Amino acid sequence: MPELSVVGKSVVRLDARTKVLGKEEYCADIKLPGMLHAKVLGSPHPHAKILSVDTSAAEKVSGVRCVVTEKDAPKKLTGTGGIKDMPILARGVVRHMGEPVAAVAATTLEAAEEALELIKVEYKELPAIFDAEEAAGTNPPVIIHPDFSNYRVTLHPDRLSPERPNVFTHIKVYKGDVDKGFKESDLIVENRFVAPSIQHCALEPHAAVVCPEPDGSVTVFTGKQGLSRVKEDVAAAFGIEPYRVRVRQQYVGGSFGGKNGTYEFIPTLLALKTGRPVKWVMTREEVFVLGGPREGMVLTVKDGFNKDGTIVARKMEVLVDGGAYAEASPGITQNCSSATICMYRIPHLKWDGYAVYTNTPKRRGMRGYGVNEVAFAIESNMEIAAEKLGIDPVELRRKNLLREGEPMLNGEITHSIGAAECLDRVCAAIKLNEKGASEGPWRKGKGVALGNKYSTARAAYCGARIQVTENERIIVYHGADAVGQGVNTVIAQMAAEEFGISADRVDVVFSDTAITPFFGGGSTSSRTTYNLGNAVRRACDDAKRQIFQRAAWNLEAPPELLGTGNMEVYVRGHPERKIRVKDLFSPYQDRPRQIPAGGAGEGEEIMEIIGKATYRAESIPDDPKTGQLDPELAKQGKRFMAFYTYVAKAVEVAVNIETGEVKVLRCCGTVDLGKAINPKTCEQQLEGGMAMGIGSALYEVTLMEKGRVLNPNFADYRAPLAAQMPFNENMKSIFVESAPHKDGPFGAKGFSEGAVTGTEPAIANAIYNAVGVRIKELPITPEKVMRALRETYPSLPKRGKAAKLLIQEDL
Repeated sequence: MPELSVVGKSVVRLDARTKVLGKEEYCADIKLPGMLHAKVLGSPHPHAKILSVDTSAAEKVSGVRCVVTEKDAPKKLTGTGGIKDMPILARGVVRHMGEPVAAVAATTLEAAEEALELIKVEYKELPAIFDAEEAAGTNPPVIIHPDFSNYRVTLHPDRLSPERPNVFTHIKVYKGDVDKGFKESDLIVENRFVAPSIQHCALEPHAAVVCPEPDGSVTVFTGKQGLSRVKEDVAAAFGIEPYRVRVRQQYVGGSFGGKNGTYEFIPTLLALKTGRPVKWVMTREEVFVLGGPREGMVLTVKDGFNKDGTIVARKMEVLVDGGAYAEASPGITQNCSSATICMYRIPHLKWDGYAVYTNTPKRRGMRGYGVNEVAFAIESNMEIAAEKLGIDPVELRRKNLLREGEPMLNGEITHSIGAAECLDRVCAAIKLNEKGASEGPWRKGKGVALGNKYSTARAAYCGARIQVTENERIIVYHGADAVGQGVNTVIAQMAAEEFGISADRVDVVFSDTAITPFFGGGSTSSRTTYNLGNAVRRACDDAKRQIFQRAAWNLEAPPELLGTGNMEVYVRGHPERKIRVKDLFSPYQDRPRQIPAGGAGEGEEIMEIIGKATYRAESIPDDPKTGQLDPELAKQGKRFMAFYTYVAKAVEVAVNIETGEVKVLRCCGTVDLGKAINPKTCEQQLEGGMAMGIGSALYEVTLMEKGRVLNPNFADYRAPLAAQMPFNENMKSIFVESAPHKDGPFGAKGFSEGAVTGTEPAIANAIYNAVGVRIKELPITPEKVMRALRETYPSLPKRGKAAKLLIQEDL
């Protein structure tokens, strides 16, 4: 690859100054003339019939302009995944606490809140089920969706499980014969792991403003991921022609997957009913319930090994608690299998994933989309097996890693895998085999884990438009989401590289369905750099093609011999023969040379140079009965996923043997991102992801009791604090660029979700290394550590010097 001048440099973010100065607008900042404020009434029961709803008193409150219930809402069931099972407002039955039953639009928030208190709803409570393992059975005590067979379901029948009434997705990946594999194994290691539901904790709450326009169209302002999906969903739900729905995305104050669902339905309903703009900003309590926390998982891993450490067989069952509605859970259940598929060489595999309804809030995918939880189980089990085999855990992983060109466990051919180098470099950075000395009651240990993150190719279609202006600037138009990841800066760098200019000469217009190109699937699945980057490069090529055609007759050279840099067009090999791009904007420039070249005549328009392009990451389907790809197509290089990114994490922890407290002293992450387009932005992504992994490993859980969220705010929910993070040289990011992707822009792959992956098992492994206890349920709280210490060391005194001495002797 030729030397790059802009790509690969830590260019200052385009939005850095305006964001720091507070000049950028977020959705909650929007104020429109005549705007109303929305409030939503949620169910107080986890499962109940709605017998009656009386809104008469609420409608009389001064300032109230509209009160709606399910009778006012469209009858179509909604959902962002392959199962449409969710009404906009509860229809006859509520299936989780907080489920919207009615909504109010009023001139002030106070009036809307007063009106909510006056809505009278009569319920008849129904039996509820909260445990996913209990709900997943063939004869559960409660069936949450008895009318499931009548829903619109686009999943293949082989991905359903009709014999289990609450299971709405069953994903299979089968290879070889696991029973045979276990019989041939010298060691079998089987364990059960639990990863609870946690919150995304975006600082900006979910918000939307919907404005009905005089011509019958609707403008939706939103702060979420996936504005093209909002356009499609709103149009379908309300029977509006898609071209009459305009969606404008403001800057988003964090999402991490939590704002990928469509929550704009209720303000749209109120806006259409009142004919006035309606704004809905969720409270933090609503975000923690209606926003959709991350799914919970119960995972069972059974691995078979030969004495030399070769993995022979793996059987894995993953139970996904999807809550009361399907939403993203079918996709999570399928895609999280990639954590098993693309990492290790395993002859025999039986992988079953089940998504299950419970009477708890619906779930949303979180950064990692299920892969983090699966990696926690696999990488913990690998560590347990290494000890039983008497093999170094790093060597056990290295021995079984897939290599470039080998088939993955679904038949896809491995490409762009830098996992081995990630593992080596992270171990060297943390000095894995050097154990820190104890300090009082604190015992130190180190741990490592591998991980990976796919990027789905399904729905991965996007466009880009490049405008070259007469004042020699570039304007990039795109429809991706600016959710804090720095997309506009990265895309500006790519466009600048293509034109041989600095990034500060590139402007970006983004996320407005009326003027920006389509971006399928939203900025999810770590796809933005890869997909949009490819579309932008193609659009730049189209714009340069037009420039070269215009310049060719002036320079007396065919277009294919021309190049461009610093907004000059020149003849390759003859740089003195050149013309400024600004001089190509005459309407006569593309005519024969005998016509005088002058400025635009009176009434004539300045000619435009606009490059356009699209990009689609092609994929082939898997067999829903086995999860396998067509072997002939796979041999031709056809892929199931667009790409896979590999990561390794290593941590050093200190464990207090008197209190069970765990501190992360150092954290190091490596990622094979192909090419770091902006290294500083990549560093921010990786460090932020590792911080999230520390939070989910040690602190975070959505506490529920009989379907009620007990900690729906930042006062009670234990999100990690900055003071609990390692910092400066103790939080280290390493980028591996030795495995560029052949289809990635400049070889790059997305990685922001993989930034989290592997942190949880690395911490669990480090705790074991420190004090010899294995915690298999997240988060790893002091209470769990102390319980495990007492179980491991039965004679352990409750605290004091004797406890320290006993553990020190055993270790």
